[in-house]
Amino acid sequence: MKISIRHAHVPNGTFVYPGVWLHWLPVNRRHFLSKVTQGTLALSATKLFGRRAAAAAPRKLKHWIWVTGLEKETPEEQQRKLEQFREAGVHAVLFNGHTPELLAQAKQAGLETHAWIITLNRGDPSLLQNHPDWFVVNRLGDSSADKPAYISDYHFLCPSQEGVREYVSGVVADLCRQANLDGVHLDYIRFPDVILPVGLWKRYNVVQDREWPQFDYCYCAVCRAAFKRKTGEDPLKLPDAPANAAWRQFRYDSVTRLVNHLARVAHRHRKQITAAVFPTPTLAKRMVRQDWVHWKLDAVLPMLYHHYYNEKTEWIEPAVKEGVAALPKNRPLYAGLYLPVLQSQEEFDEAVKYALTGGAAGVSLFGGLKTIKNGWD
Repeated sequence: MKISIRHAHVPNGTFVYPGVWLHWLPVNRRHFLSKVTQGTLALSATKLFGRRAAAAAPRKLKHWIWVTGLEKETPEEQQRKLEQFREAGVHAVLFNGHTPELLAQAKQAGLETHAWIITLNRGDPSLLQNHPDWFVVNRLGDSSADKPAYISDYHFLCPSQEGVREYVSGVVADLCRQANLDGVHLDYIRFPDVILPVGLWKRYNVVQDREWPQFDYCYCAVCRAAFKRKTGEDPLKLPDAPANAAWRQFRYDSVTRLVNHLARVAHRHRKQITAAVFPTPTLAKRMVRQDWVHWKLDAVLPMLYHHYYNEKTEWIEPAVKEGVAALPKNRPLYAGLYLPVLQSQEEFDEAVKYALTGGAAGVSLFGGLKTIKNGWD
């Protein structure tokens, strides 16, 4: 199958969100990266948006792609792939890894360049060793520093902590000083999943019909003290912590404050800032404490990975509509599509059509792209 998004005129990872590990599918990082490099779909300079997708209302669109590992390719391979992205209709590339030379090549190819960073899920050995108190703690008192949920790589920093804010701000500021970089893209800007998508329950042998304490974060000393100052109550002593509206709002606000601080950092450097988020405002708040409607970003890229919810592609349209309706009018939403589950041109066209008729300003592609003709791997 050959797909392209060039000249589409229609109406919105390493990892599972985006992808298969980092956003919602906690699997081994090494295994995931191998899947990404193997690839699953063809990307060529022919039309990606077929006639069905192009039937939506004409308007100017912008399309994105998440890319992992391109910085390890030869300069010749980098140039070839970047040119193919542009010819296929991609406008902006989200690089999970990059070099100054790669950014310069991308700009020469006419592409926007964005540094895709894993914001709070950071198991850096130096952080685990020197700042174990920075990591989130669940309702049982277990820290993700030494007892992470789901998989061994789920080491999340606590967004309420000043040290974490300074650390992540420094990462963003350093990126913003780089030449040929247009923006910073935040991934894993959230708490660990208190509720996984229903399509993953069997994989992890869980039934999450409630907020179980081992997946409910964060009850670290900083969060508890801050909530007690605000409300007079210790969240660990609440009779029903999951149902307490003030405690839920506290955690939404904790992430929102960090995001908006990072947005100020990026904007001071005249850089764009975007984020990969859970698919709808309702699901994002319920599952990972993301209240992304109130994030002061330049755009949001929700992962509309319908298969993780046991849904069909038509689910994408109402999901996009919910996000677009909730966002400020000047904040675009770009629909994240997970290509490995779109097994035909027709299915891809349908997914794009649903995203754009829902009001998305474009799409963002993830999932191991492969040009069969030219032998990508």
